[in-house]
Amino acid sequence: MTTQFDSLDAIHAAALESPGALLFTISAIADKGTSMARIFTTHPEVYPVGGIKTFADDTNQVWIEQVIRGQQPFFGPDVQAVRDFFFDSATIEELGCGAIINVPVIAGGEVIGSMNFLDADGAYGESDVATAVDIAARSVDAVAAAYRQILADAESRTMD
Repeated sequence: MTTQFDSLDAIHAAALESPGALLFTISAIADKGTSMARIFTTHPEVYPVGGIKTFADDTNQVWIEQVIRGQQPFFGPDVQAVRDFFFDSATIEELGCGAIINVPVIAGGEVIGSMNFLDADGAYGESDVATAVDIAARSVDAVAAAYRQILADAESRTMD
């Protein structure tokens, strides 16, 4: 078994090393499986932690079938793929990104989140997808722990 990362910052450091990322986010399944909640971001001013993308309104259904239900990575090698699949493609492009790799984070056979690597148009190839899949596999413990902490923090705020 490969060594698990111990923090979201350690995951980000690995992502920067390879495959690289101008924008990197991690999201967790939320709202009883109806949305994704951002738990890590390199660009909080645009994509803040806690931001939600609903599956019904904000997410391409082909992407959901592939990444969430099919538990397979999504690879968009160029700006056209980003435009075709993501409602926020204009924002993505404004950040200088035109290629994307989304990888499910899987624990106990269930998708608990996704890791989202974005870089310049044409920056990624198939070997980068394999690297991203390896990073996601080594991130299960840290992603699960971070999400549990976010839920606990939200619960304590509602009790105050």
